Formats: sequence, structure tokens, C-alpha cells
Amino acid sequence: MKPLITIRARLQHLAIVSWAVSGDPLGKMLPKPLVPQLITDDDGQEYALLSMAMMLDTTMGATYAQINERAYVMKPDGTGKGAFFWRSRAATWQAMMFRSMLGIPEYAADVRLEASEERFAFFHEGNCVTRLDLVRAPTPHANNPQFGARALRDAKLLSENPLVGYTLNWGELCETPVTHDTIDARQVHIETADPGCMLPSVAIEPARAAPIIAVYQRETPFYIGLPPRRVRGWTSSFDEQASFAP
Repeated sequence: MKPLITIRARLQHLAIVSWAVSGDPLGKMLPKPLVPQLITDDDGQEYALLSMAMMLDTTMGATYAQINERAYVMKPDGTGKGAFFWRSRAATWQAMMFRSMLGIPEYAADVRLEASEERFAFFHEGNCVTRLDLVRAPTPHANNPQFGARALRDAKLLSENPLVGYTLNWGELCETPVTHDTIDARQVHIETADPGCMLPSVAIEPARAAPIIAVYQRETPFYIGLPPRRVRGWTSSFDEQASFAP
């Protein structure tokens, strides 16, 4: 089914920082029928990917900082690959408008992005949650030595191009098709990344507290198909849903 309307947006300074997490615990935090997409490390172990995405978003004439928390998912038969969004926070009144009109879990918040040719920094409630060096060559974190070139390539491809967005709108699982220019973001060096402001950060185990990869792209045209469509046959699979209210 084609969307009734398509909204054009423009993403600037898109940065995506990702953590490798165990698939089973994360899967229990997802509404059924969604299951995590997985990557494999150099030891043959499979992991899901939990990401913090930060950007400047220009929609309907307004430009604002935004952060969202997401995992990469699909339906059990392998179709419907995309990203499940627990919530987005944006420094704009538009967040309240989209939430009140469509039930999308987007909230107005104190977020700020600072970017130059050399540095990227994102702030939530006055605290810097991510700082990236856009010039220095990326280096694997010592806490994640098992994620070699192949695993990082797979993580990069998984994180940068989800074409379906899943959200719980008015308590129902919905899917929103998105289209954009192919994102081929470059891997960048992580100075610091604190996932504590994300609701699903409880899925990050202490042994893998360091993110495995961060990617950055300067500008991306982006198109959102509305309204979101209800996913058939969905059920909530986690009791923690009520505690996810902001």
C-alpha cells in the first residue's frame, strides 16, 4: 500500500553509534513479531545491534537537533527489515505535533548538536553523550577486539540504511516506509559515547560497554511515507513497556 502523503526531510551531521548486544535479551524487549537482525563476530558469536542516532533534521521548514534509540529488526520470515525505535527526542515543537497527531513516540527535549569539519558533539540535558573525532582514523576499542573488519562492515551496512521504521503508536506496532539517498557513511573515531540516556541501554552488558562502531554522513535527503500502518498480528512481548514512558 502506497503512503497517502510523503514528507521530505533533510538530515545533516548524521552520526550513528552502535553497541553489540546479545540477541535474546534484546529480542524480549521488542514487540512481536519483530526479531533482531544479527551480525557475527570473528569468534562466530552472533549479536544484535543497538544504536544511538544523532542528527540535525530539517522537516517542514524547521531545523532541529534530534536523537533516537533503535535496534535493527525484521519479521521472522526475514521480510520487513528495518529499525525499531523506542523513542526520539528533538529540540522542536514538531515533536509534540507528530506525537499528538500520529502517536509516534517522539518527544520535545533539551538536545543540542555541535559539529565542525573536525569534531562532532551531541548534548542531552546539558551533558555531552557523544563526542566523535571526524579526522582521526577510527580504531577498534580494546574491549571489543573480536569485531574485526568483516563484522564492522556488516554493522556499518546494517545501521545506516534501514528502510522501514517500526514504532509503538498509541500502543500499537506500526511501520513507516522511508526512502533516502543511499547512505555510505564513513567510519569515524569515538572519543566518548554514553548510552545511559537510552531506554534500551539495559541490554548493553558490562563486558561490551564500549560501542563497536560509529559512522558519520554530512547530509542526506530523506522521505517519510505517512501515515504509519499497523503491523498485522503484532503483540507486545515485554512487560517493561509501561516503564518506558518518559
